[in-house]
Amino acid sequence: MKKSITLLALAIGLAASSQASAAAADTKSVSNIASFGTDSLVKKDGTFWIWGPQQPVPTQVPELSGVTSMLGDRMVEKKDHSVWLWETKVLSKAVTVKPVSGIRNVAKIEGYGPTLAIDESGNVFKSVKTNEGWDLTQFEPVKGIDHVTDVESFYQSNDKVGEGRRVFLKSDGTVWTNTDSAQNFTPVKNLDDVVQLEDTIALKKDGTVWTWPKTYKGTGSLPSTLNATKIQSLNHIKSIWQNERSSLAIDGQSRLWFWGATVTGYADGPVYTDHAKPVLLTGVKNVKEAYIVEDSIVAFTNDGKVYATSIKRDNIPSNASFKLLASDVVSVENGQRHIIMQKKDGTLWGWGVNKAAELGYGDYEFMHNTPVPVQKPISVSLNGENVPMGSGVITRNNQNFVPLRSVFEKMGAEVSYDEKSKSATVSRKDSGKPAISIAVNVKTGSVTLNNAPITIENKPFTVDGTVYLPLRLISEKLGATVQWLPNEERIAIEMN
Repeated sequence: MKKSITLLALAIGLAASSQASAAAADTKSVSNIASFGTDSLVKKDGTFWIWGPQQPVPTQVPELSGVTSMLGDRMVEKKDHSVWLWETKVLSKAVTVKPVSGIRNVAKIEGYGPTLAIDESGNVFKSVKTNEGWDLTQFEPVKGIDHVTDVESFYQSNDKVGEGRRVFLKSDGTVWTNTDSAQNFTPVKNLDDVVQLEDTIALKKDGTVWTWPKTYKGTGSLPSTLNATKIQSLNHIKSIWQNERSSLAIDGQSRLWFWGATVTGYADGPVYTDHAKPVLLTGVKNVKEAYIVEDSIVAFTNDGKVYATSIKRDNIPSNASFKLLASDVVSVENGQRHIIMQKKDGTLWGWGVNKAAELGYGDYEFMHNTPVPVQKPISVSLNGENVPMGSGVITRNNQNFVPLRSVFEKMGAEVSYDEKSKSATVSRKDSGKPAISIAVNVKTGSVTLNNAPITIENKPFTVDGTVYLPLRLISEKLGATVQWLPNEERIAIEMN
């Protein structure tokens, strides 16, 4: 998630309704979340949490503290303005953290091969190329351009060749461009007084929208410069949005416009049909933000509601019906295939594709058609010290569960798991005290204490091969005291 430094973002912020401002203030007062993205969040205490393929719920990265902002591309910035890169190893829950050199006070991270960074003074930097590829831990200055407020990257091609191209918005409203093959910067024709860039469209201060191609016919050389042309049917536009194939615009009456690709033919592979003429969508009103998410248009309205309509059709009629997804929403972060929303009560909710646990809900169902709650970022401490966990706490029916080995081994217990019988055993032997052995059958949910059956309210379970056991029950049976501290969203375990 980027820091916004454009004039448009400032204008939108100043124009926000008093109702929305009050809702945001209420959210900040009840939530421990300082900021969030589509796969991570920062709490007010500066701790950083991630979820996704290896972590199905928010999981703290203990090596990162004092975090103030998430920059995107797996980078965060700390209070001292240093930048750090985090990576989750494939097929492992281990997270590595590395310092990033060459950039500070970052406003935006963007692009690919190389990755670009803009600092708050408008200077541009790029990742360093090594024998192993582009190194995201090293950045160097880009010469020849300055006073940059935004940058967008895309791939341009014809029937034979292709290359990366970047467009840079400067503080004077002009837009400049360069390519992988031509590192010098040239102005984009017809673009001045620009206040927002999105991929291959630009919004001017006068409310007009301009565009330029990224695909060309033929097999010759690609153009060395860009020439922007006005989209004639769009006027009085206040904000724009674009992904690889589709575009959206919101006008001065908070109406939503769509143009670009719809999709059909999923059984035999997707077929994209382009619609160059913008369509005014009358099925939703009072729109504040809008995005394309997977195969849907998602609209966030000024009254805190989120709606969606499908683009899985030959064309989108002006009166396309929008389905209400959620109410009482104060902010939305969008990804390509899912969104994360924050409500007035401070809770986070996810909607969309969840194949790789993108929603932080605690499962790997392919997608959720109705919003689901993102699990709370709950920490666990033992005798006052934070307990690092490979995967975070999952709460079900008001009971907290933790991964099999995460906490109990820290408490001096021996933990074993028999895959064939689906049984976990947690045992502890203290000098001068009776031995304790807790056996849990994950398949049946039965629990025994020293071979005597005991009753539990909620059964243990597995998520993507990780066994989750009830934290309070086992901790207390091992002789610990467990306290829930709601204001800190922390479970405090004390044990002699």
